[in-house]
Amino acid sequence: MENEYISKLEAFILEEDMLSISREVSMLKTEFDDWLLHSEGKQQVAALKAKELGEDIEEIDYDVIKESFYALFSKYKDAKKQQLDIKNKLEVENLKLKTSLISDLKNLVENEENIGTAFNGYNTIQDTWKKIGDIPRDKRDSIQKEYSRLRELFFHNITIYKELKEHDYKRNIQLKQKVIMKLQTLRNECEQIRDLEKTLRIYQDEWEDVGPVNKDDWEGLKTSYWEVVRSIYDKINKHYEQHRASQQENLKKKQEILAQLQEFLDQKEDIQGQKDWQKTTDEVLKFQSAWKKIGFAPKKDNDAIWKEFRTLCDSFFKRKKEHYKLRDNKDKQARDAKKELIAEANELKSSEDWKEASHALIQLQKKWKTLKGAGRYEKKLWEEFRGACDYFFSKKDEISKANEKQLRLNLASRKEFILTLSNLKISSAEDIKKVANDFQQLGSVPNNTLEGLLKEFNNALKKQLKASKMSVKDIDLLLFKVKIDGATSSEGSAVQFAREKKSLRLKISDLEKELIKAETNMGYFSVSKGAEKLFAQVNEKNAKIKEEIELLKRKIKMIPNE
Repeated sequence: MENEYISKLEAFILEEDMLSISREVSMLKTEFDDWLLHSEGKQQVAALKAKELGEDIEEIDYDVIKESFYALFSKYKDAKKQQLDIKNKLEVENLKLKTSLISDLKNLVENEENIGTAFNGYNTIQDTWKKIGDIPRDKRDSIQKEYSRLRELFFHNITIYKELKEHDYKRNIQLKQKVIMKLQTLRNECEQIRDLEKTLRIYQDEWEDVGPVNKDDWEGLKTSYWEVVRSIYDKINKHYEQHRASQQENLKKKQEILAQLQEFLDQKEDIQGQKDWQKTTDEVLKFQSAWKKIGFAPKKDNDAIWKEFRTLCDSFFKRKKEHYKLRDNKDKQARDAKKELIAEANELKSSEDWKEASHALIQLQKKWKTLKGAGRYEKKLWEEFRGACDYFFSKKDEISKANEKQLRLNLASRKEFILTLSNLKISSAEDIKKVANDFQQLGSVPNNTLEGLLKEFNNALKKQLKASKMSVKDIDLLLFKVKIDGATSSEGSAVQFAREKKSLRLKISDLEKELIKAETNMGYFSVSKGAEKLFAQVNEKNAKIKEEIELLKRKIKMIPNE
């Protein structure tokens, strides 16, 4: 099975420099041993509990994991040993080289009388010395001290170039004083510890590279130099002490948050309802936010406590995910049904068949109310569904208001047109048709104003037609046609036509009854001179009734079948 400690150790083994990662590997081994001991104990406890309950558990073979880890660790130790052996051999060789150079320098100091040759020999030894790498740690101090002693002895023994030596001494004093000043500035102004450490090493190298000075000046310079160097090291050490104290404080804060989170989640074993889940989630996120604001704890503790904290959070969010997954499965039927309603609403929202679409959307809204809730998706689904409905009805209201405004403008135009009829000469059917057509072209008007408007129009026409030679019947038919044409382009024309037909048929029925009654009554009169006059009056009246019935029938035929 895959194991994070084995994976990390495998990655370490791929490194080229085994010596530089020695500390990290040792920490990893300690962490692995702690984990292995904890995991084996935990499994043993679980096995005992299962045995008491008569159950079986799947046990992990930790021996295999342990063997795999220690096999890799042994491989690492072998590789490290090889590199360490090579390093030690190289340091031994470097020690031999430096010992040889010290011997050469000693011979140069004691035996070389030619100053030029001595300086050339010294420069060669110095250049070679700088190129040689590390030597065994236990020899470094003594070798360096001996080399420094011989180097200083070399310069002190050079008497032939005393003036030059004195000049060099003065220059070296200035250079060393300059290094001391730079160190003082560094101590007082540099706040970044890493930069401070790095620059300190550079200045110390500069100090070592400067040649010797007079013995009389050396003690004072050396005292000033080591005083400022020690003060810088004190500053560095103080920083790391404060840093370690700060990390301990951070560890304490993280331990408190971890305990608070554990206590909080222990009280939330039984979370009920979406609001409770959301409230609990918000609280866990607050714990995470507070954790992020805390700095690092000591490295040996930081990873461990972070794993504990992350495990608690992961456990909660895993439980939340499983809860919502189960709930989503329960709410799926309602969710799918509501998605179908949303799809239908989106198809209808752009329709311009206002009547049919309005009815369909209202039915969808009623159906929505009959469906059960879709859980945590309910709000989002409802907003999407309501958005589609609102889009349609808002657009319908805009169109309706625009139409209403246009109807009012048309009404005003028609009323203004009626006022102009008094200035027109209307004497023929063509004149009436033209006026009626012009009147009709002015557009639809509100339904509740149409009847009164047509009455005004007909009355105005009648006034103008009184002087014409048209018969009353033709005038009546033309005016009726104007009325019908006016209603044709308005909303609800079918209802108006049906109502008009019904009214005309009732009038015809009443007239036919009156005619039948009159003809029946005529049968009761005896033939005489007085009766003949009465018959003539009745016949004349019946003829007018028949003529009116015929006129009404013609009007019915003029009404469209809608």
